[in-house]
Amino acid sequence: MTGERKSSDLSSRLGVKRGAKLIAKTSKPISDTISTPPKAAIAAPNAKKDELPRRRNPFNDMLRQRSGEAADDGRDTMTSPSEREPDHEARPPQAAKDTGGKVAELERALAGARQEQDLLREELEKTRQQGQTCQDTIEQLRHQLAETQRKADIAPSRISAEHEQDNQVRRSSDRSGDDVFRQNYELRYRLVQVQEQLVAQDAMYRDQLERGASQHDEAEWNELRSRLHATEKESQERLQQLLSLKSSISSLTRVDSQTTDNELAESFSQLAHRVREWVITNFRRSKLNLDNIPAETVNVLKAVTPDYALVGGTDRLALYQAVVTNKLMEIFQEPFVVGLPETGPLAAFRQCAQFIHGAGPEYSEWRRVTIRVMGKNSNVNHARNEGRAGVLHRLAGDVGHLLFTLTSVSITSGAQAGLMGIFNAAADLQHTLALQKAQYQLLFFHNEEGQPTHFDSRRMEPVNDLDTVLDEDGDTLIERRVLFCVFPCLEKFGDEWGEHPDTSNVLLKARVCCGVE
Repeated sequence: MTGERKSSDLSSRLGVKRGAKLIAKTSKPISDTISTPPKAAIAAPNAKKDELPRRRNPFNDMLRQRSGEAADDGRDTMTSPSEREPDHEARPPQAAKDTGGKVAELERALAGARQEQDLLREELEKTRQQGQTCQDTIEQLRHQLAETQRKADIAPSRISAEHEQDNQVRRSSDRSGDDVFRQNYELRYRLVQVQEQLVAQDAMYRDQLERGASQHDEAEWNELRSRLHATEKESQERLQQLLSLKSSISSLTRVDSQTTDNELAESFSQLAHRVREWVITNFRRSKLNLDNIPAETVNVLKAVTPDYALVGGTDRLALYQAVVTNKLMEIFQEPFVVGLPETGPLAAFRQCAQFIHGAGPEYSEWRRVTIRVMGKNSNVNHARNEGRAGVLHRLAGDVGHLLFTLTSVSITSGAQAGLMGIFNAAADLQHTLALQKAQYQLLFFHNEEGQPTHFDSRRMEPVNDLDTVLDEDGDTLIERRVLFCVFPCLEKFGDEWGEHPDTSNVLLKARVCCGVE
């Protein structure tokens, strides 16, 4: 019975609360009875379309009703169109104020909606607690009913009455549960609507924040890019300063126009190799014929070796190389530079160089400085280049004629071009040697009649193979002798600064054709 009383009291409380809430929600101020219709409701038969009253916005009426302006609105609706026209004319100056007021009212309405949402959440929680209480009560009643049925001393009428009361309680609880569920669904629906509004506002605020952040990031990126460009420009300027500083230091510390010994030795070795390849390519199948040769050819052969008649067929290619090298020596023995004319103002330099040739380091310094000064004058360079081309063409023609008298083989245009390349390389080497501070000497060994030249292993290397016969003590039984020189020896006196001329160094050994005594 105690459970029945509790459930009945609970249902009565719920009913009283719901009734009070419904009365509070549905109660509205009842306006006075209108005895006569308003003027605005009576339309004139000939009224124009512009004179008819405009439809009112119910949302504005609701806002005005909350702010206590409902009574004034009622009186405004009773005015005629003719009375409303001045109001419309005076409204535009106050449009800004009305808009600000509407915005304030909307903000207040939003705050009220949020408060109402909080109240609905609290009411929903209370309803859930009440539903749980009802369920607990029903379970207690069912438990009590089961206990009463197990008791055999309880009268059937009493059991039926209690059962009927239990059914009534169950019906009332079911009805209250349905009401609770219905209210729960309504509250959930309203809660979902409020949540959707909040999500939309949140998305709008996030979009605005992202736009502001993107603009900020772009400005920061542009600033970083400008700083990067400024840094790169500064680094390029520093690099140019460093390169110019290194160039100035290098120009102050290096030796002007000085070539290393290895470079000179390599250049002369390549020149000797070019002479050898040119001779083999054009005269390897030729036969040496010393009969009826001209006097000028005889003089050249005697300059190479007085015993030219003893040269065998196996050494003929070496003899041809010696003839070419003999003409190259005219270039290397030039006291100044190749190409200076023998007449005119430039001839004086050549004559002076011939007169003071071999005067020591001072002569080498004068020649080096004079050549550098002449190289800066375009007119002098033009005259020297023309004279050089004429000299080289004459020497190449002499070589071709000498070899033709010895072999009866005429050289082709391609061979002539190759020979001109060899003489040009020799002229460049002579110009390089003239610009060096150290003194260099090219030794082209000659045999005098009755005085053969002995083989010097320090300055010479053979181009032909000869078997050396040794005795029991290791001494050479057969001495080598030089038949003729094929390519000169390059020897250096002094250092790169022109000092210590008493010291010498063989940079390239002479290539000689040897015989036995």
